[in-house]
Amino acid sequence: MLSSVRPTLTRSQGVPTPALKNGDPRWCARVFWAWVAVRTVAWVVLSAVALANPPLDLVEWLSWGHSLQWGYPKHPPLPAWLAAGFARLSPGDVIGVYLLAYLTVSGCFWAAWKLAREFVSPPRALLAALCLEGSLYFTADPAEWSNNVALDLGWAAVILFGFHAVRTASTRWWVATGVAIGLTLLCKYTLGVLLLPLGAYLALDPHARRNLRRPGPYVAVAVAAAVFAPHLIWLVQNDFITLTYASERSADPRWYSRVWNPTAFVLGQSYHVLPMLVVLWPAVGKRFVVDTPESRSRVRYLHAAVLGPVAILLALSVVTGCQIREIWGSPLWTFLGVWVLVTVGGEGEMNLPRALRRAALVAVAMLAVAVFKVESRPYVDKIPSRPQYPGKELAAEVNRRWNAQFAGPFPIVAGEAWAAGNVCCFSPHRPVLYSSGAMGYLVFESKATPWTNDADLNSRGGVVLWDAAQLGDAVPAELRVRLPRAVGQPAIVLPYHTRASVPPARTGVAFVPPVGSTAAR
Repeated sequence: MLSSVRPTLTRSQGVPTPALKNGDPRWCARVFWAWVAVRTVAWVVLSAVALANPPLDLVEWLSWGHSLQWGYPKHPPLPAWLAAGFARLSPGDVIGVYLLAYLTVSGCFWAAWKLAREFVSPPRALLAALCLEGSLYFTADPAEWSNNVALDLGWAAVILFGFHAVRTASTRWWVATGVAIGLTLLCKYTLGVLLLPLGAYLALDPHARRNLRRPGPYVAVAVAAAVFAPHLIWLVQNDFITLTYASERSADPRWYSRVWNPTAFVLGQSYHVLPMLVVLWPAVGKRFVVDTPESRSRVRYLHAAVLGPVAILLALSVVTGCQIREIWGSPLWTFLGVWVLVTVGGEGEMNLPRALRRAALVAVAMLAVAVFKVESRPYVDKIPSRPQYPGKELAAEVNRRWNAQFAGPFPIVAGEAWAAGNVCCFSPHRPVLYSSGAMGYLVFESKATPWTNDADLNSRGGVVLWDAAQLGDAVPAELRVRLPRAVGQPAIVLPYHTRASVPPARTGVAFVPPVGSTAAR
């Protein structure tokens, strides 16, 4: 039966026999932790070396995090707080945020390993975790730190803690589940598509339903509500701005959207799932015999956690025609390996060393894919990628010019979101961002950044940036109306970090002197 599938090691005088050494739980655990440590360091180093500039989402989240709020124009606040906190490990750089991203992914590997150990033998549990190496969601993509990366770990924690809460009925596990739910909702609301099937499982499964006669589930709800409440208050006070953004982003008026959008999502997810199955394939074996009520309940929990959210997303798209963006699939597959082994089969002989070599090859291939994606775009599309933008150099030049004219650092950086966001991220004194999130446009408004406004910028002073290749080097007329004391500076022209033949980044700059400033040094 499923609850007794873990093999018992044959021992001679307390020492594992050579034939079973690779199946020793302690040996598998050591391999797991060594693998996770090496891959975490490797991806952090690769991100720092291969990405001359951080990707778009990381810049946006870190810029927001410089102004601590209970919510931001597009999303809940926790990923921005975490980015700002870890950025302090590397002032003026983003290596600390890369570390945050890959520690988060390591947490997903750990969750897959821990849940797999509840169902299958240690060698197969190892493969159930390492198959995540086959998905870009857990390899290259996390360098673009965002709420989606944070959601991956929170989603996995809710499933893992919820499994133990249902199995043990322990209040401690229910509290942990409530904390995980609350914190994950502070990352992204789409956790709801996981909570729905898990709630249905709790209500409908005979074995799980017994928990409803105990305080545990209600404690979890209360804890989650307490964690989420401050953001909910902020949401009401700000006219549900994040929900409006989510609705606008997923809307699709095309007549064929009810067919195309779910189909496109399935095709996009296959790009991530198929390489995972390549790693997992050696672990597939004979099917389990599931012959007790408890073991059947545990398998149903796995179905609800892995298949339930996928079914809800597809049904929602079919009914409403809404877009399901490919990145929304990132939290869905952490436990795919466990589900495959339990559903298809996970018993019998397995050559673990050969399986680990296969996993290592896939991991190296993903490293190569990550580098190729960044380096090839300027040659293929004749457009530089954002990780090749000279953001650090732009920030250094803006700070140098400002410091040559004024006594203290600029408190606000405003203007086009990409240029202003980079200066915000790479300035060690952590200025606040005044923008709109509209990349490529000279739009900055207090609705998008409620922590500052025109009056604040005119009073405290700051820097305004725009794309001079589009708008020219001179201060745009709109800025002269809104910021009458703005003083234009020579445009900053910097090459992209690529050998491809692409035009340089040309950035317009204006300084707004602080009121009462004694001007130049």
